[in-house]
Amino acid sequence: MEPIPETVDAIDELDPALDDGTLLDQLNRLAERARAVVPDLVGMSVASRKHDVTFTLVATDDEIGSLDGVQYLTSGPCVEAVHTEQGLATSSEDLMSEEGWLLFGQASAAAGVRSTLTLPVVQDDAVVGSINLYAAGPGSFTDRHAELAAELGAWAPGAVANADLSFSTRHLAEEAPERLRNEALLDAAAGIVAVDHALSLDEARDRLLDAAQRAGVSIDKLARTIVHLYDDGAA
Repeated sequence: MEPIPETVDAIDELDPALDDGTLLDQLNRLAERARAVVPDLVGMSVASRKHDVTFTLVATDDEIGSLDGVQYLTSGPCVEAVHTEQGLATSSEDLMSEEGWLLFGQASAAAGVRSTLTLPVVQDDAVVGSINLYAAGPGSFTDRHAELAAELGAWAPGAVANADLSFSTRHLAEEAPERLRNEALLDAAAGIVAVDHALSLDEARDRLLDAAQRAGVSIDKLARTIVHLYDDGAA
């Protein structure tokens, strides 16, 4: 699997702060472990609360196309549901079952995705992130929750299946570079305000947020303006 371009950009933003190898290397190792358990894995997203961003790796178009071809050749459950025009279950119990999630998501499923699994990552009794896996087969993760959790350092009891067939975490990952750049600008602006007004960084951030709210602009836009004004004055 390969990282999407935005994940590469986001990692470039973060790498200078890393001490133990690049984040991309770590993500690649996780993907290899997951694929050893689920060979038809087509995507993996890792959401980090520490950095407040999501990173995504995906299978190549050729890989997804080949796996799709296998599904249609063997006519799995998802294909049969289309042929028989099976509708959505109407009871709340059925809708909230894993089968219900699967049927509900078929219409908006991402290319090549037939099943998903989300595993929380827990440290010191707190959720610090999640690992979201996407596979080409409708039952790819069946009876594999515990094994995947052990391989990926996640928490099996918190696993949720088939809740993200649209691969929404990929869209979150596409926003990661801009989010990180805005965070860096906010840090820089807070530093400028802290020095100018003899404040702590937290106090400077609070003042920036208050000023942005009063002015009716986003804090990212205000931070960018302050940094640009400071750079122009220092030039």
